[in-house]
Amino acid sequence: MNFLSFIFPILTFFTGVFVGYRIYKREEKIKNKRVWNRFERRNLMRTINSLVSAIDFKDHLTKKHSDNVKQFACAVAEVMGFSQADIEMLKDACQLHDLGKIGVHDYILTKPDKLNEEEWKEVKLHSLAGAVILKPFHFLDKVVKLIRQHHERYDGQGYPDGIKEGNISLGARIMAVADSFDAMTNKRPYRNALSQEEAIEELKKNSGTQFDPKVVEAFLKLLKIKPELFKDSGEDVHESAP
Repeated sequence: MNFLSFIFPILTFFTGVFVGYRIYKREEKIKNKRVWNRFERRNLMRTINSLVSAIDFKDHLTKKHSDNVKQFACAVAEVMGFSQADIEMLKDACQLHDLGKIGVHDYILTKPDKLNEEEWKEVKLHSLAGAVILKPFHFLDKVVKLIRQHHERYDGQGYPDGIKEGNISLGARIMAVADSFDAMTNKRPYRNALSQEEAIEELKKNSGTQFDPKVVEAFLKLLKIKPELFKDSGEDVHESAP
């Protein structure tokens, strides 16, 4: 037996062990990074959600608003065929959509009269402010886009960017309807709540201008087939939605 035929299997064995160990360590590093990222994301989301809760509790009239918007929007997204991953992203966006109101003066949020021009300008900054606050968290990039766009209008007359129709993410178009419906059917400092029937008429009237007609159609369909989802917003409308 010559030397090479003796040493080659040994070298092959130890090379395999070394390469295998390196691959194992690399996979462990990737796995640990994923676990840490999930842990870090979960803790960050808890912190951010605490801020949102603080904003909601500034005014007892709006403390359930984010939860309602999340419930309505995700149900509509399911009707419209969103994937589970996209629904989860929409859920986060709805929960955080009013984060930017942390920069709005309390007296404006709770003012019992209609806002003046300067006060309204401050309120209109909240969707942009929320996007800026969350921008450093790259795992929320898609969520940030939805938050920035949730007050855009289908006809391009919304804010902050004045974009319209398909240039607005579908998730943001869904959020706009869910957000408006919950706002209309709950009391605000400056007005009483609309009934669900009145809110439905507002959605119909503004379909194609403020709201995406297909989203309004899906929302009204949901009102009819799952009225229990809307029990915390105005009256029962089981027979009201067409």
